[in-house]
Amino acid sequence: MKGWLNDSLRWCIARCIKALGLALALRQRAAIRLFPLNQKRLRRRYGITPITPLLSFGTELEESIKRAAGRQRQQAVFASTSGSTAKPKRILYTKRRLRAVKLAFIDFYVRCCWSLKIQNTSLYVFGALSGPDNEGDSLTSLLLAEKGLPPYFSSLQAPYRVHQYAAIQALCSVYGATAVRLWIMTIANPGVLYSTNPSTLSLFLDEMTGDWGKSSHLIRDWTSRPETFVPSVHKIANRLHSRGSKARLDQIANSSLPLPLNVCAPACAVYVCWAGGYVKPFLDRIAHHLPPEQYRLIPMYSMSTETLATTAHFAGGKQSFLPLAGDVLYEFLAEGKPDEPGYLQTAAQLRPGRCYSMVVSDPYGLRRYQTDDLFFCRGSVSGVPDLHFMRRRSLEYSFTGEKLTAEQLTMAFQTLRQEYPGLDHGKFLTCIPSHPANDSVPHYKVLVVDSVGNSLPPVDNLAKRCDELIGAANTEYRNKYQSGRLGGVRVIRLSPADFLDRMSGPRARQNWEDQFKFLPLYRTTWESLTRP
Repeated sequence: MKGWLNDSLRWCIARCIKALGLALALRQRAAIRLFPLNQKRLRRRYGITPITPLLSFGTELEESIKRAAGRQRQQAVFASTSGSTAKPKRILYTKRRLRAVKLAFIDFYVRCCWSLKIQNTSLYVFGALSGPDNEGDSLTSLLLAEKGLPPYFSSLQAPYRVHQYAAIQALCSVYGATAVRLWIMTIANPGVLYSTNPSTLSLFLDEMTGDWGKSSHLIRDWTSRPETFVPSVHKIANRLHSRGSKARLDQIANSSLPLPLNVCAPACAVYVCWAGGYVKPFLDRIAHHLPPEQYRLIPMYSMSTETLATTAHFAGGKQSFLPLAGDVLYEFLAEGKPDEPGYLQTAAQLRPGRCYSMVVSDPYGLRRYQTDDLFFCRGSVSGVPDLHFMRRRSLEYSFTGEKLTAEQLTMAFQTLRQEYPGLDHGKFLTCIPSHPANDSVPHYKVLVVDSVGNSLPPVDNLAKRCDELIGAANTEYRNKYQSGRLGGVRVIRLSPADFLDRMSGPRARQNWEDQFKFLPLYRTTWESLTRP
């Protein structure tokens, strides 16, 4: 009876979401028409002139952010970035700005449900399962921070909101995050999964199937010894309960082999995640678990800690990405052009089929900030460019002038996966520069991050092949390697936990789903990283 009542309420919530989606779609159409006027207004407001210089993140921009923080009447906090930089950037956020970011996601999701006719709108977000003692300073952590048990109706629509509740934290410390997520998803049976970074969803699915005994341990205890769980856990389960959840829990508890997601959460038909840049290996891995004929992937709009770059637009069965944040002035620099004001173009000047880096100004201290994010212009919607994120513009490293780039490594890794099929099964490849104190020449380490534990081709063979492939893409690398000025690639195998400890430290690993990006190349040396 409880499951029937909860699902009936979820159905009512879905109808309300669909109605709101229509209203927000009409609102976005108005924003598209007003975009040119809004951009001119923001240019005047921020005092951007033809000679205002472009800035990368450094001392001058940090001072600008500090001045902006001093002007805020609201309490200000700083969100730290992740990604390719060795030192995290600190970006200003106020309560108003955090609320605007939340509303931007709600706007996207609600319009998505209406436009794509999503039936079960109940949403499970793969946010970090960390308690108050492990709160991070990433933007996602600030957005998802919540004390106590969320309201009943919120739990029905967004079961992930129980993550921060003390009883869930206690379960997580005993059974692990994967087991707790599987328990919540089986009981709540959400229709949509959301993961900002597809690596989070990919690793969850790999761990769920790769270590079924550990992943299903909580559900086995829940079905066989429910009386051992505290009342607050039963309270959460009752709130999340859906039709058929008891039968699904029993089936999982009695299965010695891993069950697919369509058995554990049969209502799930859609997953949303970022699909730009270097995430294809993770998307391919997700598709292995969630076949495209059963599950629909909806690409996420482009959002960084620094700014909302684009938002999704749905029309005629097509999804576009438009630079429509209300308080952001957008300017663009064609690929290959120098960072000089005279080469900047407005959104209306962009041409389909070309790549542009995005330059933004906002009221929170960013002033002609060169994001270094490269977008491909596919077309336009009523004069507003349709921009799809391609890659970081300057993700490269050089010891002796070789200028090894993420794109060169991505091509080499793709060939390696084709030649060594074992590298395609739950393994992520990345490269980190290395120059040990006792080595006369530097080299690059290629890391095989393996969440499943399958067999690995011989390390020496992989290292030799890496040198050949990188040298084929980068002549300078080949020349420096052959002359002895660069050492050969060294291959290292790490578990995801060891990799995250090395890159960010054990404490940061508690919130890695919110903060960490898997990249093909990191612009920091192996020796400077945190040691586990």
